Amino acid sequence: MRSVTIYGTGLIGGSFALALKRAFPAIRIAGVDKPEVLARAERLNIIDAAGPERADLIVLAAPVGNILQLLDQFSADDPLIMDVGSTKAAICAKAEQRELRFVGGHPMAGLEQSGPEAASADLLDDAPFFLCPVRSTPDAVVEGIQDMIRAIGALPHVISPEDHDRLVAEISHLPQIISSLLADHTARHKNFAGPGLRSMTRLAGSPFHVWRDIFETSGFLPRELQSFIQRLQQVLDSMQAGKLDQIERLFRRGDSE
Repeated sequence: MRSVTIYGTGLIGGSFALALKRAFPAIRIAGVDKPEVLARAERLNIIDAAGPERADLIVLAAPVGNILQLLDQFSADDPLIMDVGSTKAAICAKAEQRELRFVGGHPMAGLEQSGPEAASADLLDDAPFFLCPVRSTPDAVVEGIQDMIRAIGALPHVISPEDHDRLVAEISHLPQIISSLLADHTARHKNFAGPGLRSMTRLAGSPFHVWRDIFETSGFLPRELQSFIQRLQQVLDSMQAGKLDQIERLFRRGDSE
């Protein structure tokens, strides 16, 4: 692979670019983003050129809603396309409908910061990296993408779009809601809190414009929220009934993970 065009040069797109440069020093990376973002990305040596270029691989690293819109620009004649959005079912369905050579991707890595200044080549090191190929993508292409993901230091896992969305609703999207809710609930007294609360509310610093599209396309999050509410109710019932042994078992299960 000699060239990549990345749509979105913020935290994830920028980190992906830097990881590619680390793994493949001769690679050429072009970026597509707002002019001021591209200027910062060029200054930080994240990209080599501003504007779309013909490339071996196109990476869509924009918010999910923007990715869905960007897919309209491409056809079956275009190079291999992958995205790094946080939900996969809607994106992969549209890519398949358009018969694109496409692999959906999602690195399980991130920060509450955003923008190219937050990007780092090692952000993806040892991170699970989900891959969701569509039917129009040959197996050999998927294997090549897996090799690339290993080369940049991440850990590829091939999974269906639906199974991906079900899993990340539990392990990523639900924790974001809980963190934001806890931060709001404790905001009046946060200056008195220790590091425990700060750790639990770190995700609350994430920008909502990124999460809006995730929530709109996450068909499994409502079910996870309902399940969590039921678990909270069980804790409350045990506490009010004085059944602290049940809460102790909860603590032990959590401590063993």
